[in-house]
Amino acid sequence: MLRDPSTRRFDLHMHSLRSDGRFSPEEVLERCARGGLDAIALTDHDLTAPFAPGRHDVAGRPLWLIAGAEVSATHEGQELHLLVYFPGAVPQTFLDFSASQIAERAQRYDQAIDQLGMELPRSAEHGQYGALSLTRHHLARALVAGGHAKDLRDAFTRYAGGNHIVPEMSVQFVDAIRFAREAGGITSWAHPSPADVQRLLPTFANAGIHAIEGLRPSLSSAEKRLMRRAAEKHGLFLTAGSDWHGWCGQEPGWFSADQADLAGFLNAMNA
Repeated sequence: MLRDPSTRRFDLHMHSLRSDGRFSPEEVLERCARGGLDAIALTDHDLTAPFAPGRHDVAGRPLWLIAGAEVSATHEGQELHLLVYFPGAVPQTFLDFSASQIAERAQRYDQAIDQLGMELPRSAEHGQYGALSLTRHHLARALVAGGHAKDLRDAFTRYAGGNHIVPEMSVQFVDAIRFAREAGGITSWAHPSPADVQRLLPTFANAGIHAIEGLRPSLSSAEKRLMRRAAEKHGLFLTAGSDWHGWCGQEPGWFSADQADLAGFLNAMNA
């Protein structure tokens, strides 16, 4: 399906309210179809989509769903994110790993509340245990709702943005790469900065990462060229995604990549 000439517009990085997005998975798909996208990956944090991968008829047109998730891990005290894609159904080994990640997220959410010493809703009060991935965004919104921060920016700046309050994820980034590969996943470093790419990519390439997310709307043309050169140097390819959450007012489809942009990714998915 991914080589179908009619599948022209891809966005490989999107979120729903199952993690820190605004809309339900069903509504994300509807908005993607209305926005003219042909293939997407719903990559919630440490949580795969509730739908089977493949073709879905949405809003009167076909939309291809690629199975994936955005895994949070730690490297040298820094939280980094790994996009993991699967050519078909997600294997049970990865689903089990995702469940352990979600449980750890709930635990670290409660630990952050304990560290803050504030009266805030604890993880159990959010419900949907096992189907909701608690993030820094949830903590920030709780801080605003509780009157402890004036807005989300303030909440992130003072409380939710750093590891001094929100504990690190225990899985190491290089271990996440290796585990995802062993599970049959195609791996891409999510939204890396150009400086981090130059400093850390050799380590992650040695660990077996397939790609870097070097095609995204926040990068300048010069930065995209840097990403492409770095990927080529290490025998990697590029992936493309908007990291759309639904909070910014822009609709899905405002950013997309085509098959030529994603030749390496498509070859890996169809191998």
